[in-house]
Amino acid sequence: MGKVGGIVVALVIAGVLVGLRFSNKDELAADTRVQVTELLMNLPDYNEAGPYYEGLADTYHEAIFDQHHKMGGRRTSSSFDSMGYIHELLEMMANDAERNNQDVRAGYLRTLKSEVYIEEEPG
Repeated sequence: MGKVGGIVVALVIAGVLVGLRFSNKDELAADTRVQVTELLMNLPDYNEAGPYYEGLADTYHEAIFDQHHKMGGRRTSSSFDSMGYIHELLEMMANDAERNNQDVRAGYLRTLKSEVYIEEEPG
């Protein structure tokens, strides 16, 4: 039982570490979504169209976040391309706004996209 018990303990520890890694990803995703709201609040018509913009962000956030977040492995840490994420998110939101005949709002989103710069933290 000693060898089998050691394997089970190793699997439990590995499961906890994977769970922590996903927990950190979930926290980062939630924090990132909050930051998107803070960014969207800079749009000229956010006071009247905030729910519209937030709905667009909610539609695309998870899938785009997953594309720009890399989990890492045993020897590499996870990483997140925040510039790629926000640029793709804003572009997808603008495309959706255009499809809904919201051309002015699409323009606001693209202007915001062109003005956003995120300095990546070293690490």
